Amino acid sequence: MKNTLIAVCLLVLIASCSKGDKSKVNSETSDANTTEVAEKTLFLTSSGMGVSSDWLVPLLPFDPIGKTVCYITTAATIGGEVPDGITSEIETIEKLGFNVKSIDLTFISAEDLETTFSECDLFWVCGGNTLYLLQEVRRSGFDAFVTKKISEGIPYVGASAGSILLGPDVEFERFACDITQAPDLTSFEGLNLFPFATYVHFDAPWAKGVYKDILKFSLDNNKAFITLKDSEFIYVKGDNWRVVEIALK
Repeated sequence: MKNTLIAVCLLVLIASCSKGDKSKVNSETSDANTTEVAEKTLFLTSSGMGVSSDWLVPLLPFDPIGKTVCYITTAATIGGEVPDGITSEIETIEKLGFNVKSIDLTFISAEDLETTFSECDLFWVCGGNTLYLLQEVRRSGFDAFVTKKISEGIPYVGASAGSILLGPDVEFERFACDITQAPDLTSFEGLNLFPFATYVHFDAPWAKGVYKDILKFSLDNNKAFITLKDSEFIYVKGDNWRVVEIALK
């Protein structure tokens, strides 16, 4: 009888161990088959470097050291020359530890995109003429390209025009930008990666006159918008977003 009980106990123990191993294998298989879904990470600013060093960079999903920023100069370099403000911003980004690759979409075609942005860890789109920027974003195919890359987890920083670009439409920029510089623009539709039109530099003294016209247009046409001061940026993570206010240096 004693020997029989010992045999039964051994059988139960073996069965339990076998079941446990099977569960572990199934768990490991399940983990291996689970695909991690990347979240979009957006930083919509009025002035990129005004907010980035102390607040934006700590929110990035990686350390900036050795990473490559693809810096889109298009909105600011319509005449071919790079303004001093853009050069200064690029230098400041480099001081954070990034490598910076300057890119003007004016000279890019859809066939060039994969090669041009092959080492891109972060998109940075500077300010300038939003309408010209949108024209070149559409012409080059960068609209679909950057949308796909953002969905795959590559962060995006927009400054002024670069922030406005991601809204549902940019028609209000007719009151702020020279539309004659974008003669081939056929639609004001933005990239629609953020649900509101972003009114950047809203507290800037020089923008008061412009915003009188913009606000009237928006209210008359039931446009959804959010205002953004130079001391603020919008942080988007996945489907969630918030406005972050900081003290400018």
